[in-house]
Amino acid sequence: MKTKLFALLSIISLVLSATGDLSAFNAYPEIKKKINQYSNNYSSKFTQIFTDGPIYSGDATAYGDNIGEGNCLFPKDEFYNDLMYAAINNQQYIDDLGCGACAVVVSTSNPYKPIRVRIVDRCPECVHGSLDLSDTAYKALTNSSPGRVQITWALIPCDIDIADYPALVESGSNIKFQFKTGSSQWWFQVQIFNTRYPVSSVEQKVNGVFYPMSRENHNYWVKPDVNVGPGPYTFRVTLADSSVILAENVSLVVPSNDEGPEFSTGTQTVTQS
Repeated sequence: MKTKLFALLSIISLVLSATGDLSAFNAYPEIKKKINQYSNNYSSKFTQIFTDGPIYSGDATAYGDNIGEGNCLFPKDEFYNDLMYAAINNQQYIDDLGCGACAVVVSTSNPYKPIRVRIVDRCPECVHGSLDLSDTAYKALTNSSPGRVQITWALIPCDIDIADYPALVESGSNIKFQFKTGSSQWWFQVQIFNTRYPVSSVEQKVNGVFYPMSRENHNYWVKPDVNVGPGPYTFRVTLADSSVILAENVSLVVPSNDEGPEFSTGTQTVTQS
């Protein structure tokens, strides 16, 4: 019994230690104001992923300035221009489907400037609340060479300007669909990007019925186990904040490589926001 109780207390301690406090942003009133603005009704909106947010604490490390080859497999042309990116800890990559998330980050042990990063990769050894930054992001955060610092970060929409950083997604722009190399009407995987918040679920409409799709660890959603035909297709995409986008007439556009620039959008309608 004592062993079980100790294990439970350890889990609770881990969760609490990874939950950040808004007071970490007290020195940056404009950032704090935006976090408050976009956290309004958070618990009622974020019901599938990032439910324990929007603010987290942990450690920041760095892993270079690589272009591409992140676990999220996002297009190189769109996701590595400013090198302000991060790998999210393993738990939040898996449980919170962290790919594409945008965050504003401050260091609490070596404060210098707040930064904005976008999640493009997974850090297998990082614990809940921690981020592994690009070297460029780490230096911008701390004004020092890469090492390890304590951080607090807040989940934010990718279509807002924050701190000294412009929005990464144009407000009101279409989400994008990229099919995995080798896809066909018989087998395909598709990833969705250019989103305000990370994708929490995807469904495909076949003969009037929406079928759920499952996400692979490399950030592709797998074709449902029904005959979907050659397309064009209809998808229903739900984001982390429970907003729902209906995308119709999405063509089966297959890129030359998994991080290539080709994509499809179809005709899109926000059915719930």
